[in-house]
Amino acid sequence: IMKRNIIATVLLLCGLTLTSCSKDFLDTAPTDALTRDQLSGSFNGMKALLDGVHNTMYNYDYYDAMGNPQGFGVGYGSLMFKMDYLGDDFINSVPAIYMGLHRYEDHTNPYGEINERAWLFFYSIINQSSTIINSAEASKVSEKEKDYLLGQAYTFRAMSYHFLAQLFGKRYVKGGANDTPAVPLKLDGEKTDPLPRASVKEIYDQIDSDIAKALDHLSRVETQDKNQISYSAACAIAARVALSKQDYAAAEKYAAEGIAKKNGNIKLQTGTDLLDGFNDINATEWIWGYKQASDQDQGYWGYMAHVSCNFKAWQIGGTHFAINRDIYDPMGKNDARRKWFVCADLGDKIPSGVNEELFALGNYAGGKWSSTGQQVKFWAQSSDSSRGDMQIIRLSELYYIKAEAEARQGKDAAAQKTLGEIMVTRDPEYNASQYSGEQLISEIMRNKRIDHWGEGLRFFDIKRLGITFDRSTASNVKYLDTAAAETFRKRNTGDLVRYVPKDVNSPAWEFAIPYDEIKAAGGVIEQNPLVQ
Repeated sequence: IMKRNIIATVLLLCGLTLTSCSKDFLDTAPTDALTRDQLSGSFNGMKALLDGVHNTMYNYDYYDAMGNPQGFGVGYGSLMFKMDYLGDDFINSVPAIYMGLHRYEDHTNPYGEINERAWLFFYSIINQSSTIINSAEASKVSEKEKDYLLGQAYTFRAMSYHFLAQLFGKRYVKGGANDTPAVPLKLDGEKTDPLPRASVKEIYDQIDSDIAKALDHLSRVETQDKNQISYSAACAIAARVALSKQDYAAAEKYAAEGIAKKNGNIKLQTGTDLLDGFNDINATEWIWGYKQASDQDQGYWGYMAHVSCNFKAWQIGGTHFAINRDIYDPMGKNDARRKWFVCADLGDKIPSGVNEELFALGNYAGGKWSSTGQQVKFWAQSSDSSRGDMQIIRLSELYYIKAEAEARQGKDAAAQKTLGEIMVTRDPEYNASQYSGEQLISEIMRNKRIDHWGEGLRFFDIKRLGITFDRSTASNVKYLDTAAAETFRKRNTGDLVRYVPKDVNSPAWEFAIPYDEIKAAGGVIEQNPLVQ
C-alpha cells in the first residue's frame, strides 16, 4: 500500500489545490521532510495536508507502470463515471471504448485497470486522512480547529473504506457473520508494513466509528464552502453506509438529517435549471464539489474530457452509451431530465455544440452513435476546453435514500411524500401517491437511476441488493432497425458477457486485488476468487 504513498506529492500540489494552503507553513519546511511532530504542532500544517486530500479528490491522476498519465480521467468524478459502466443503465449498441470494463473483464483481472486505480486512489486518501487524524488527536490546537480537521478527515477515511469494502469485499449481510476478507485496515499513514485483509465486519466497524466521530465534530463546524466537507455531506456518507448494511432506519435518519441541516443556499434544482451541464459548483443542488481553477488545464485526460458531450477529445468519440430505455420511457412528457438524452426514435434534435465524433451528426440511420438515448447531460466549458467543476454529492441523492429507506420499512405515505418532494422539481405533473409497496420501491429506484446516470451510484445499489441483469433485453432494442438490433444482441450476449454476474454469489461482484499489491505484500494479502 505505502509504496505508492503520495502524501509528499499532494503537499507539493497545494499550489494547485482547490482550497487555500498555508503559505507560511509551506515556506518553513521541505514537504519531503515533514514529520508527525511538526504536523501535530501546527494547525496550518495539518490544514495544508487536509487541503491536499481535497486536491486528491479532484486532481488525482492515474498512471501506468511506467509513470505515464493515462486516458482514464482524473479524480473522483472520472472513477465514478467508469463505475457506471458496470451497471445496467449504460446500454451499448455500437463500438465503444472501455468495453472490457462494461463486460466485467477488467475489474475481475488482477492486472485490470479500474481495480488498481480505485485501490490507489482510496488508499492515498486513507493514508493522508489517518496522518491528519493521528496528528490532530494528539495536538494542542483549539477544539474548534480540531473539529474542522477531524470532522473532514474522519469523513474522508470512512468514505474511502466504504468504497473499498464494497468493491473488494463481499456485500454486507445484515445479521450475518460478514467474516470474509475485505481490504487491509490501515490506520497509521506512516507505517509501511504490509497488512492482511481485514474482514468485512471489521472494516464496517471502523467505518461506523469514523463516521460517528466525523458527525460529532462537524456538528460544531459551520461552513458555506462546498469544497469542504459539511455536516450534510457527512450525513450523506453515513446514509450510504446504512443503506449498504440494510439498516433502513439509520439510512432514513441520516438522509433526513442531511436534508434538514444543509447549508442555507442549497436546494433542489427545478426544471430547466437541471440543464446546466453539471459543470458549475454554484448549482444549488451540489452539497459537495470542487471548482476548477482558471489556471488548471487537465486537457485530454481531464474529467470533463471523458464525460462531456461537447469537448473535442478522442475519448468522446468512443463513449457510445445510451440510457436504458426501461427507466427512460416511463418518464412524464414534461420531465426536464428527458433533455439529458437524445433519442432518435422520438425525433429529438441533437443540440448544437456537441462533439461531431460523438454523434456522427446527420447520420441517424448509420448506427455510429447510441441513437436510443445518447447522453447530453454533461458539458465541458467549451469544445476546446475540458474545464468544468466536479460534483461529489448532490442533494437529490439524500431524497432518494430517504424515500427508499422509508419505503423498505413499509412507510409508504412518508416515502410517497419524500419522492413527491423531489419529483415535483423534475416533473410538475408527477404523482407519487399512485405507487405503493414494491411498486413504490421500484419507482424510487428508477428515478434515482435517471437522476444519477453517469454519477457512479448504480453498481453499489445492484451489488447491495443482489440485482442481476441482462442488458440485451433492454427496451433500447425496440428502436433499432433489424441489422442494428442484431448487432446490439451480439454485443450484449454470449461469450462477450460471460463474466457479467448471473447470480448473487458470482465472484465477479468482487474486484480482483491488484497483482502489484499482492506481490509487494509478499503473500500477506490473499487474492479474491477469480472468475473462470
